[in-house]
Amino acid sequence: MDLEVWLLRHAEATPESPTGRDRDRALTEHGQQTCIRLRHWLADYARSHRMPKTIFYSPAKRTQQTIAAVVEDLALPTPQSLDALWAASAGELVDIISKHKHQPDPLWLVGHNPGLSDVVSWLATDLPWPGMKPGTLVRLGLSSKLHPREGQILEVIQAMD
Repeated sequence: MDLEVWLLRHAEATPESPTGRDRDRALTEHGQQTCIRLRHWLADYARSHRMPKTIFYSPAKRTQQTIAAVVEDLALPTPQSLDALWAASAGELVDIISKHKHQPDPLWLVGHNPGLSDVVSWLATDLPWPGMKPGTLVRLGLSSKLHPREGQILEVIQAMD
C-alpha cells in the first residue's frame, strides 16, 4: 500500500446545540470519555508506529473537540480545520485524500457520517459491525490510484463503551 489514511468519526455529541445550529453541537460526557480512551490507544500506538503529520477536522464544534481531546499532550502536529470536511460525501473525501496522497506519513481526517462510512466502503470494504459509530477510528491502507475496493482496512478502533 502506498498511502495510509486515518478516518475518525467525532465522538458522541449532544442532539442539539444552544444556538440550534448543527455545527455547534458539543461532545457529551460520554463522548469526552471516548476521546480519553482513544488518546490512550494513540499514545501506545505512537511508541512503535509512524504517526500522521497532517491532521484535518471538520469545522463543526464536535470534531474540533474530538481531535483536540484525542491529541492532547501528544507530540503531534496541530490539527487544522478544513471546511471541505463538513458533511463531506465519499466523493469529496476521495478528493481530499487525492490532494494529499503523495505524503509519506498517514493522513488523518476527522469528520462525519455517512461520508466516512461510505468512503471506507468505496475504497476498501464494508466495515464490520457495529460500523462507524461515534468515536470510531479506521486506519486504511490505500494504493495511490484510489480505485474502488482496492484498499484494505488495517485496523478499526472502537473506543466507546
